[in-house]
Amino acid sequence: MPEPTYSVDAGAAVAGFSVELRSYCYPAPYEGGVMREEHVLSLSLTPRVAFSQCAYVYEDGHTGPWLDTGDVIFAPARLRLLGRGAGGLMRRVCCTFSAEKFSAVTGFSGVWQGRELEACLDIRAAAIRNALYQLASELAEPGFASALLIESLGNALLVELARYLRRSLQDAPSARGQLASWQLRRITDYVESLVDPAPTVTQLAEVCNVSPRHLRRAFRQSTGQAISDYVRDTRLQKAKSLLVETRLSLKEIAYRLGFSSPSSFSIAFSKATGTTPKNFRSDHQA
Repeated sequence: MPEPTYSVDAGAAVAGFSVELRSYCYPAPYEGGVMREEHVLSLSLTPRVAFSQCAYVYEDGHTGPWLDTGDVIFAPARLRLLGRGAGGLMRRVCCTFSAEKFSAVTGFSGVWQGRELEACLDIRAAAIRNALYQLASELAEPGFASALLIESLGNALLVELARYLRRSLQDAPSARGQLASWQLRRITDYVESLVDPAPTVTQLAEVCNVSPRHLRRAFRQSTGQAISDYVRDTRLQKAKSLLVETRLSLKEIAYRLGFSSPSSFSIAFSKATGTTPKNFRSDHQA
């Protein structure tokens, strides 16, 4: 099968670190792999049409599980990363770190564990995502002291990535039948960041790479709360915050929370709190 091709739209380099805006063209369908001598952290700037799943080939030769990928992916040096999917066009911002700089800043020696690698296929860390977006913006339109800013963002990415990887080492479930902490974080990030109708259990199960049945049971075991109640309570807290801390109209708040209309939002809010959104705002803002 033909290998993907890419062009570099913009780029910059400092000691031990480089960043590029790349436009990729993947064969359709695509299945292949790559191994590099440097560490690569990348963010997709377009919908993930090129590949939807990835797997690592470990140092002992066995292939890890195929997992759905996110927009932010980290590929460690000297490990083969396999990908497969529908193929197509993709634009990414790609950060490349030398093995020496990566080790010096993060303290990682290059011995990778399964939980770390699996967590690297869908990095849901706001600090990492924001820094990558800022790098993409700086490459597209460089400003004053651009090289200094790019170097600073590169160092910040390494620090945030090291923190993320260290958290993943603590992700073993604390008791049988419970969710790992990375799965709980993914659920929290997904529910709190979504500006759409409330996510279904099936969607949340896909985020955690488990079945819906297992997610219902394990979430209750881990938190003492049904996952449907958690989603409802999170949206309710967000609604209260928007009502008290902003002057957004009820229509706009309903839209932001994924309700089909202000009336459906008011009915749900009143049922959960015993008061209308209008009265709640009036009481608490006063």
